[in-house]
Amino acid sequence: MTPGSKTGAGGERDGAADAKHHRLRRHRPEDLSGQTRRGHPWWVTALILLAVFVVGLAVWFAPTFATSSTSYCSSCKTMKPAYETWQRSVHSEIDCLSCHVEPGALNDLRWRQAEALNIWSDYLGSDREMSDGSDSTPSNEACEKCHDIDELPLVIDGIKMPHREHTTSRNLDCVDCHSQIAHTLKSDAPPVSMATCSMCHNGAAASDECALCHVTPPVAEAHPPAFKASHGAQASGRAEDCVRCHHDTAAFCDACHARPPANHFAGDWRYGHGAAAAADNLACVGCHDSKAFCEQCHKVTHPKDWVDSHAPIAAKGDDSCLVCHPRSMCDECHRAEGVSP
Repeated sequence: MTPGSKTGAGGERDGAADAKHHRLRRHRPEDLSGQTRRGHPWWVTALILLAVFVVGLAVWFAPTFATSSTSYCSSCKTMKPAYETWQRSVHSEIDCLSCHVEPGALNDLRWRQAEALNIWSDYLGSDREMSDGSDSTPSNEACEKCHDIDELPLVIDGIKMPHREHTTSRNLDCVDCHSQIAHTLKSDAPPVSMATCSMCHNGAAASDECALCHVTPPVAEAHPPAFKASHGAQASGRAEDCVRCHHDTAAFCDACHARPPANHFAGDWRYGHGAAAAADNLACVGCHDSKAFCEQCHKVTHPKDWVDSHAPIAAKGDDSCLVCHPRSMCDECHRAEGVSP
């Protein structure tokens, strides 16, 4: 026996314990080896979780990226009018998101999150109330991505317009005045109508003196001498031209047009207005649209044999006949033909 060796039952127990401990150490991963108790590196789990997260984001946002185009916006039937007006505007080369999503990565992310909810809610048939786009009016910041407001000239087409003063001192948005730029209703619509200016420049909220804005104020008599009699056709074609100067239509136009002429109240005006219309048709179209109003009666046609076949219908009641024809017309014809009504 060597010194220090152990004998007996106690020594045997110690030897067995040492052997068991050695086996456990051989099969147990080291705590500092960078591995988990399961035997694979911790970063593998992290990569798996990251991959799941990235795939989830891709599935969530992929429809939004795929549909972030003007062609997709126009595929929605409710967007057709906006698309058609955009096509004929000077902004037809600018995509929807450039104007309708606030500049900045965070704003872009917020929009994509909201739009993703809309797309998936619609796809899954959810009854969630979707965004209607009412908060997507272009901001001044969106406009100034392309238009440097401080570089705009003070006088444009004879009109003095300090843009920065209006957006800062008056707290106006660009679209408050330029509402017809990207979605114009008419191809020949002016950039800004004077009717828009008069919403503020009405003499109360702001001065309505012509010289305040016009480099060369309009002359006092801007219309030809006979314009009162002939203005109807022009006013019905481009009423917006009138409100450039005559801001309050209720106060200006209705002073005449809300009170029909005295001859309209004559008992036979319905049947006798033809001569007056033939003599001065412009006086009629100043108030009445020749298609929408006049053709209600004048486009009515009767069958070719109406003279011979109308009696049974008229016998049921002559109210419909009298809409267009005076009773004297019936009586004259019946007398001439020897017919007793």
